[in-house]
Amino acid sequence: MVRASTTSLPDHQKPPEAVPSQPIRRRTTVLRMPQDAVPAYLKPSSRTTVAPLPKAPPPPPAEPLPLLSVDALRARMGPGARDETMPPHTMSYTPMGARAFVSAGTGGPTVLFEAGLGHGKNAWGRIFNEISAISHTVAYDRAGYGQSELSKQPRDGLQILRELRALLQTEEIKPPYVLVGHSLGGTIVKLFAKTYPLEVAGVVLVDARHAEFSKRCKQLGVHRMWYEPPALLFAMASSATRAEMASAALTARQVRRAGEFPPVPLIVLSQDRTTSRWPERIGKVWDASQRNMAKMSRLGRMKIVGDSGHNIHHDQPDMVTTAILSVIAAARYAQAKNKS
Repeated sequence: MVRASTTSLPDHQKPPEAVPSQPIRRRTTVLRMPQDAVPAYLKPSSRTTVAPLPKAPPPPPAEPLPLLSVDALRARMGPGARDETMPPHTMSYTPMGARAFVSAGTGGPTVLFEAGLGHGKNAWGRIFNEISAISHTVAYDRAGYGQSELSKQPRDGLQILRELRALLQTEEIKPPYVLVGHSLGGTIVKLFAKTYPLEVAGVVLVDARHAEFSKRCKQLGVHRMWYEPPALLFAMASSATRAEMASAALTARQVRRAGEFPPVPLIVLSQDRTTSRWPERIGKVWDASQRNMAKMSRLGRMKIVGDSGHNIHHDQPDMVTTAILSVIAAARYAQAKNKS
């Protein structure tokens, strides 16, 4: 067995013991001399007082929102606003033919009227004059009506819309628009709103027909005499009216295939006089279709106008004026809110 060696080292080979270190003392010499004798680079720099930054001026007060009450808008109408006589018309020579139109009033949005089948700009009479006291207002004759020249083009909705936009561009009538349409005119303004949603500030439909109404009546087996114009009326109508009637089914398909309806104020006015005499089945279809039209926009609502037939704007013009003023007020509020 190997034993561990315990032999100690000689004294001269042992490492020296560690000597504890002493703290280092530094001597500071303070020089005292007159201030004038101190070199410039040793003198303390002078203090600079920084003034606080001025406060930003308060923002200017926001412009007040426009009057939104329908009663307030009505108060701005003069005594002559209820006149039935339309202002003199003007001829617009567009690339798609000569069109007669009436323009009156100032301020936005521009209210654009679209008459029903067989009618022109004069159908709006007193309503036009009342609205023109509040906002810029335009009504026109489609091709073949009033003073507008006939057109050899098809009379479907898209063609009518192209001709209307040619008039607006020729006369530099700029958006946004509040669209007001009666009957077939309602179908045309629906097509307008779906095709050019960014140009539309609101819509009023005056006893307009839903694009699916005739289709739904056929599915229920309702006789066509209840939902289509009689053959005698077709034979007696003007050439422009017959052409629009012949293209009505195509126009309805164009509306169904168009884009989404914009989220703008929408009021659907529906009659009650004729529908009360309809068979129960067709009456329910009509009522449901009118309510569905109001649902095209989240800002839409429906109003059944009492004691009125298909021509609500003749039977109850005040109701139509009130609906248009409501949409104008909502459109102006939205415009002012976006600017603020």
